[in-house]
Amino acid sequence: MISIFKDDKAEMEYYHFYDKSLEMVGTPYSTKNIQTSFGETHILVFGDLSKKPLLLLHGMTMSSTMWYPNIKHLISERCVFAIDTIGDFGKSKAKTMIKNKKQAAQWLLEVMDGLKLDSCDLGGHSMGGFLALNFAITYPERVSKLLLFAPAATFSKMSPLIFIKIYPALLFHTEKLIDKAFLWFSGTKKPLHPIFRDQVIAGYSNAKPVLRVMPSVFTEEVFQNFHPPTLLLVGENEVIYPARKTIANAKRYIPNLETQIIPGANHSLTIEYADIVNEQIINFLVKNNGNK
Repeated sequence: MISIFKDDKAEMEYYHFYDKSLEMVGTPYSTKNIQTSFGETHILVFGDLSKKPLLLLHGMTMSSTMWYPNIKHLISERCVFAIDTIGDFGKSKAKTMIKNKKQAAQWLLEVMDGLKLDSCDLGGHSMGGFLALNFAITYPERVSKLLLFAPAATFSKMSPLIFIKIYPALLFHTEKLIDKAFLWFSGTKKPLHPIFRDQVIAGYSNAKPVLRVMPSVFTEEVFQNFHPPTLLLVGENEVIYPARKTIANAKRYIPNLETQIIPGANHSLTIEYADIVNEQIINFLVKNNGNK
């Protein structure tokens, strides 16, 4: 295995804060560990297994606990599977690095097969949004609906500021730099929830992602056979790219697309503007008998 942690003590410390963040979800859950050719994928399962599955992919360095403001609402319509991306912060354990889009899609295909899911609704935030769309482009028949929350790159080139603002926190991992990085992503300009912040600090201080695929802009050609109905939510004050340009580009590529620019929101829209995001998600999922 390729550990993201500097030692066993650091791993256990991170897991402690991961579990504390999970308590904020406020609903029971179970866990699954799916073996893939890339390693062991850790999955949190919420809600009624008889309901249609919704798979969620988190943003870079955030882990599946980032969905703590969303899951309790989403399980009214779906059984939620929150996946810790292999090679990123979380409880998954990499055996080999994911280095390109083809491997990223293969990993998620193996996860779905391990869960015995022929198809599912699939959503992702930031890096998770990029990975979700990459999978939906590669295996459109396996995705019934796609939900993208401020996906990294994907439809627009990312601002070089992201490297200036975020990488110092990963390189030097002081609490001041980490807080500064996440404030840049914030629409409310408020710090992370203290419990979730403890987990983020533990990750940045004690671990280093080994996920090697980089988010990029998809070309129009790859959408020729793309058919899943798609929801795209972007914050009005998004800093990684211009929100309106991203929406416009997406509309050119995806015919069956619903979009919304969330007023006041930035990159952390799923957490800071959870009420609006949750309502948009539920409305999208139940449309056209999507809850059946």
